[in-house]
Amino acid sequence: MSGPKLNKALYNNITRLKLCNTPDAPVKFIVDQQPFDNDDDDDNMSGDAAKATEYLVIGRILPDSDIYKERAYQIEMKLTRTFPLDPPDVRFLTPIYHPNVAKDGKFCHELLKKTCQWTPATSLVDVVKAVVHQIDHPDLDYSSSYELGRQYKEDPAEFKRKATEYVTKHGLSRV
Repeated sequence: MSGPKLNKALYNNITRLKLCNTPDAPVKFIVDQQPFDNDDDDDNMSGDAAKATEYLVIGRILPDSDIYKERAYQIEMKLTRTFPLDPPDVRFLTPIYHPNVAKDGKFCHELLKKTCQWTPATSLVDVVKAVVHQIDHPDLDYSSSYELGRQYKEDPAEFKRKATEYVTKHGLSRV
């Protein structure tokens, strides 16, 4: 997919993402940056954005779990020109102490693998829902760090202490 079809699919996905910042949204997400930011014609990219080989959507997730619910966490969704045929790469820009997020911020989830659950009908809202759900409910089968996964399972009090430390130090505003 390229040109106007990609622009339309991406524009529609971003429009739906922006609706995740309403009180009744099923998942909370605040769009901070997207490929259409500098364009006069909202549903058409121009200049460098139109020629890009990848597009970045940056925003903040607002989890609901006890540990993470007080702050927001910025993520980056990197989409290639083959989106929505291929899933985006998702990376946390805000440091977070979590078994499913690598030290470099890389986030791994079965939905984001082309060979598993990803289909062209999967939306960026679905991606955000998967990220928030996994932050709220860690999946040790997809642990990025053996040590963090072990700590989460075997010493939950210490895990919570360290995670709360990260929340306090690195978490972003939820507004």
